[in-house]
Amino acid sequence: MKISRPIFPREHGAWAVLFIPMIIGIAAAEQFNLMVVFLALSVLAVFLSYVPVQAIIRRYLGSAWAEDELQSAWFWAIAYLLAGGLFILPVLATCLWLLLPIGIVGSLCFLGNFLLTLRHPKTIASDLAAVAGLTLSAPSAYYVATGTLSPPAVSLWVLNFLFFGSGVFYVHMKIRARGLKKPRFSWMEKLTLGRLNLIYHVIVVTIVVVMTLRHFTTQLALIAFIPMILHAVIGTAKLSSDVRFKNLGFLLLAQSAVFAMLLSALFLSQP
Repeated sequence: MKISRPIFPREHGAWAVLFIPMIIGIAAAEQFNLMVVFLALSVLAVFLSYVPVQAIIRRYLGSAWAEDELQSAWFWAIAYLLAGGLFILPVLATCLWLLLPIGIVGSLCFLGNFLLTLRHPKTIASDLAAVAGLTLSAPSAYYVATGTLSPPAVSLWVLNFLFFGSGVFYVHMKIRARGLKKPRFSWMEKLTLGRLNLIYHVIVVTIVVVMTLRHFTTQLALIAFIPMILHAVIGTAKLSSDVRFKNLGFLLLAQSAVFAMLLSALFLSQP
């Protein structure tokens, strides 16, 4: 059997959605140990398994795959999942059993993403399902670093999901705008195309403010969302069909880094 090169996810943005929340979780915990390293390696391996596992399932649902491609998918799926299992064993040996339900939730998110992409390759719902699963790395890292799955861990997941969900709505707005291929949009057309994007950010602000008032997250958490909110509003106001997705990807990555620094600083500044 000829094995292909390692199979990697094509969605480059998914790497940021996975590891930036993990970094924030570690920073919020203010602790770092060997178990966090094992967790990161396990999470990476399971993340890499997504593409070959998806390929195998699609093949048995009737998609056309060459036999050598299927064999490679089986090889890498088993290799990645085995590595993920081996790396998580020492973490579970420290009795951090709540990682198991977190893993189950992540698997359900994977399943939801897969089912939603069977007919349509990219939708807001499927992307949000993926974001929900990937951002579980934040509470997982916090839990492993501190040994407790406390309210801050849950708030980290909510905040990261809300932030990266923003990118989902923004990118889909851009996709719809590009599909129209018009040189210029009227204000009404911009509002129509950006309606979901703007509504989502109003919801984000509302949720973050409520979380802050209820002392469910760090004070001034909304500060970390300001660059994202400004980008969403300005992007809607300047919306056109001329979209360079590569540049947009770099811009969203830079925005993610700023979010990570701001949110981490806010958690570290807590008394």
